[in-house]
Amino acid sequence: TSNDATMENQTKPKPPSAATPTAPTTPTTANGETLLGTPHSELSSICLSLLAAFVLARLLAVVSALATALAAPLTGFYLMSTCPTVESFDAKRELKRVLRGDNLPEDHPDKPKGFIGKALAKVTATIEAEAAALAGCSVEIIDIIGLVKIAVIRNTAAKTDYYWLGAVNRWRYIMARNVPGETYQRMKRD
Repeated sequence: TSNDATMENQTKPKPPSAATPTAPTTPTTANGETLLGTPHSELSSICLSLLAAFVLARLLAVVSALATALAAPLTGFYLMSTCPTVESFDAKRELKRVLRGDNLPEDHPDKPKGFIGKALAKVTATIEAEAAALAGCSVEIIDIIGLVKIAVIRNTAAKTDYYWLGAVNRWRYIMARNVPGETYQRMKRD
């Protein structure tokens, strides 16, 4: 029992006396954070974050430049190797496709609907394409550095220019443009 009393005395904390000095306390917020903080650690963490962001930005810039430097020649080589030939452009067939409305989206009001509408559009397109061929429409193909080709059909009867882009083994219809009559008259004189 005397051992128990001595053990109890050793485990109980002693109240601070006026003679024992206490450590100075720092003011804290309700969250338990110190008000004074450690300015050196905050400044160093901000500097480290800025340095990491700068290094990451430089790394991304180098990777982007490298990707561009590799992608441009590869894209050029791909376009050159898949550019359609001039002989592959069948002007009459392409003009028929445009005139019968194959290039129009499904919900377009001018797109022929149903069997009779499509058949009528085919007949009309064939007649117009043959009339354009007899009237002397001209076909002009412009080669752009061997990467792509632009085909232009000038239909003098309808006073319309039709444009196609030849790239990646296909001819894609771009647009039709109505040209004033005096432009065609000037073209004929030149």
